[in-house]
Amino acid sequence: MNERSSVVNRIAKGAGIAVTFSTAMPRLGLASLFICLLSGIILSFYYRPFGNVFQNVEEITSLVPYGWFFRQIHYITGQAFVFLMLFHTVDHFVRRRYRMYPAGEWTGLVTALIACFLTLFTGFILKGDKEGLFAGTILLNMLDTIPMAGKWLSRIFVGSGDAFFFLPYLHHCLFLPVITAYLIRGHVSAWLPGKGFAAVAFVAAGTYAILVDPFMDIPPEAQAQIVTGPWFFLGIQTLLKSWNPFYVGILLPCVFVVLVLIIPAVSRFSGRESRFKAKSGIAEKGLYWAILAASGAYLILIVKALVNGP
Repeated sequence: MNERSSVVNRIAKGAGIAVTFSTAMPRLGLASLFICLLSGIILSFYYRPFGNVFQNVEEITSLVPYGWFFRQIHYITGQAFVFLMLFHTVDHFVRRRYRMYPAGEWTGLVTALIACFLTLFTGFILKGDKEGLFAGTILLNMLDTIPMAGKWLSRIFVGSGDAFFFLPYLHHCLFLPVITAYLIRGHVSAWLPGKGFAAVAFVAAGTYAILVDPFMDIPPEAQAQIVTGPWFFLGIQTLLKSWNPFYVGILLPCVFVVLVLIIPAVSRFSGRESRFKAKSGIAEKGLYWAILAASGAYLILIVKALVNGP
């Protein structure tokens, strides 16, 4: 039995009655991921990341046979995978299961979650509508604020001119999925969904695609009073009104990620017999509640922006 499997088994034994619920989420998430990848492969044959991208997306939706269906399937399964993976990570964190994970594996899981959100963000840009252009421009401007490396980093994620959508397309369809798959490869073997989970995910996604109308894409040249980004970006978009873009879009998220990454190390240090054990225990509790408080505050910002606008 490898190290990852032993970690999963220890978690299962320690979770008790909650194990059924806790293990259902990653399995449904992986089932959603597989469906998302399949629908994405189909859509990639018709998507062109050059020229009039908005018109291309509209043609996929309205002219390609069942294009609207595959687009809806791709959207909802991608959202479901990221949401369920986020829930899975939060579940581990709240139950303090990060204490059971090796530092490298915990870092990989957190990095994979970041890659998932970047995949959603680049997918949002690839719509080619006014919101997609807005999101890509904001990302470009925020990266430009990074001292010394900003210009270089911005050119990695977003192109310019006719190639504006090409780099997000490469990241969305190739680099980010490969990175995510590599980082969660151990979890794929541990939480591989059976036929039942795959059927539930497909039926739920198909029902959504049939019953829920696609979101109305705003033409790039249209006038719009409010242009919003993806749901998880709304908190940052709200803060950008009054805060420096570098602090809001780069520094604060990086600080938050670093705190999440180091808490397992602080936890293990507090468990050792040393004169710093008590102080380390206090530091772990402080980090734990600081991360929960920051997450709660950001969630409030997102809900407020969804209700009242960013």
